[in-house]
Amino acid sequence: MTPSQYRRAAELVEMIHQNFQGFHPGYRGVHAQGRYYAAVFKATSEAKKLSRAVHLQGEPVPATVRHGHSASGNPWGPAVTPSMAVKFYLPDGTVTDLIGITIPLFFGRTPDEVLEGLKMLKPDAVTGKPDEKKLMQYLATRPWIANAFKIAKNLPAPVSFAQTVFHAIHAFKFVNSADEAQYARYHWEPEAGVAGQTPEELQKQPPSYLFEELEERLRKAPVAFNLVLQLAEEGDPTDDPTAPWPDDRSRVTIGRLEIIRTTTVEEIGDPVMLHDPTRLTDGIEPSDDPVLAVRRGVYEVSVAHRTGGWKGRLAALERAGSPFLL
Repeated sequence: MTPSQYRRAAELVEMIHQNFQGFHPGYRGVHAQGRYYAAVFKATSEAKKLSRAVHLQGEPVPATVRHGHSASGNPWGPAVTPSMAVKFYLPDGTVTDLIGITIPLFFGRTPDEVLEGLKMLKPDAVTGKPDEKKLMQYLATRPWIANAFKIAKNLPAPVSFAQTVFHAIHAFKFVNSADEAQYARYHWEPEAGVAGQTPEELQKQPPSYLFEELEERLRKAPVAFNLVLQLAEEGDPTDDPTAPWPDDRSRVTIGRLEIIRTTTVEEIGDPVMLHDPTRLTDGIEPSDDPVLAVRRGVYEVSVAHRTGGWKGRLAALERAGSPFLL
């Protein structure tokens, strides 16, 4: 991360707080309501053909899952766009993270575009809603962003975390033991099948509904997801999270995640639980996607805000999101 990337990350985090009911100490800016679950991941035999990453060689690997939803100030019940953050605990004592959300494409090709879009979505002080006219004008000149908004708007709300598909959005480069490389995008597909409902039906439920529903399932049996890679072909953009790949691209199941039970940060022994999609391991590399690159800084700044690290939120803002004077 460069100083300019940290500054942009700090601006993004601050705009997220402004758009989602403000800053709430101790909470994430988005997907603030979350619970942790213990899990086990086991790669398929296909995985090591694509990557030499240690957790993709076929041995069971312990993992934790944080399911989350809602901005921290949301009083209306569960959010329609939940998240699934998985942390894999590797044999050498390191970790690697995989973050999934329900939208398959993102709302900007660059950090600057994302920031500009967040400014367009900022609620008006009087109406509490974005300026619809300005937003429509903005989207009319940016069809790639308009497409992502359209897809997100048409997504059903979840009936269960266990019946929701989660997408990692960005492309990553997978490198096997022969140094052969393949770009791909991750998807978590639920073994219980996919189901949805209207946002209005979901928001009739209490904020803890999705967690309680999942935990009722876990009292009966584990909940499983298959990790599927969509493989890029020549010409598919790997640096643009707004760009869809053709539906006919090959898909390979590289592993199965089994969520077993609830857990806590105290049991895990990590009170911060930072999930960073750029925290990778040998055999998996980031693409040249600039939005992926800035996410490291976004999560680090967010941690400083919610934990009081780097002397707290105000100091983090003054230092442009960096713990060092740059």
